[in-house]
Amino acid sequence: MNGYGRQFLATAAAMLAVGSFAAGCKNDDTTGANHEIWFMGSIYDGATGAVLYDYDISLVYGTTTVTGKVDRNTGRYTLGPLPAWNDYGVVITQGGYRTFTSYNAMIAPPAPPPASQQSDVYTAHTTQTFDFDAYLFPDSLQASALTVNITKADPAAAPASGSIRLRPTTLPVIQDQTAGVTGQVWSNDQDILANVYAADFSGGTLTIDPGMLVYGVTYQVTVYNVEGYQPGTATVRAGLQDSVIVNITTSASPLTLVSSTVAQCKPYGTSTTVSNTAQVTFTFNTSMIEDVTTSVGKGPEVLDNGLTVQTMFGATLKSSASTAVQERGTQFLLNGNTLTISWNPVAGISSQISGDTITYVLYNNLSAIQLQPTGHPELVKTLSTLTGLSSIQCYM
Repeated sequence: MNGYGRQFLATAAAMLAVGSFAAGCKNDDTTGANHEIWFMGSIYDGATGAVLYDYDISLVYGTTTVTGKVDRNTGRYTLGPLPAWNDYGVVITQGGYRTFTSYNAMIAPPAPPPASQQSDVYTAHTTQTFDFDAYLFPDSLQASALTVNITKADPAAAPASGSIRLRPTTLPVIQDQTAGVTGQVWSNDQDILANVYAADFSGGTLTIDPGMLVYGVTYQVTVYNVEGYQPGTATVRAGLQDSVIVNITTSASPLTLVSSTVAQCKPYGTSTTVSNTAQVTFTFNTSMIEDVTTSVGKGPEVLDNGLTVQTMFGATLKSSASTAVQERGTQFLLNGNTLTISWNPVAGISSQISGDTITYVLYNNLSAIQLQPTGHPELVKTLSTLTGLSSIQCYM
């Protein structure tokens, strides 16, 4: 072989060696990064925990769908590959079971060991495998009837009436994890997208018919629109509970006296022939108040029976003969957030004396008159407590 031929072979051999070295050092695609993620695991019946064998499973990301392989003997599946950095969905179907779709965030490659550039997963062709399980729930499995009881803090209060809403909040993985890696269970996002149940109720209770809720799903129960009460919440897992209690608390403020005209109650020298005198108005902090005095005739009768009057000529008051009539002439008037009391001597004095005038008027028994914000018996107070007075004395 001449010198030219030997030089050609040497050059060719050198080029082949360089090519072989380059091919062996890197098993990458043209972009340099190719990290693939695979999944394996088992699928279970969510009601019984039994392993399922006849399901189909697929992986969806972007516009790509990848069909998984299911071992019909063991029930184990393998699924992939999923390129790193892709959000993905898992779709599982089996006849007789609820549709299962799980939406999941991307899985990033693990950080490369800093001392080894050869193992840099951001440029090398690598794979990663995760063990994930899932639970399917039978179509025939329906949540039983659910009774929601709405309670007020005061058992003597009228039963609540208002509105109720049940919203899915927690996915139905209701069994202990049968196998697999802790925390790696796909949940059925179709269940948490189930319809919200909403209805009105009265009498402090509501029964939801069987099948209206999704079995196994945890719902947040919200009670609202109960007049005078704040919304109340509770949670219930459909199909595993047949009743739930929602406690509601008042939105009203404790009753307090804002102002009164007690200081202006001075009927001295007023003729007994006037139709209204010794008037006192109390203004409270709430928009509506009500008389909840427990004795017969309530506040008006207690006020009338406790009236004491003195006139210049010693006139006497009529006797009380009926709990429905205020014979002594007092008036007890509630209007919104005010209570006005007054006395009519024309109606209350048994026999008028010509030229007679009033010396003083006393309203007694204030501790027996009970008031509360309308609809809130838990906030009841006596008029004596509210005013700080045992009696109202109208003098000079």
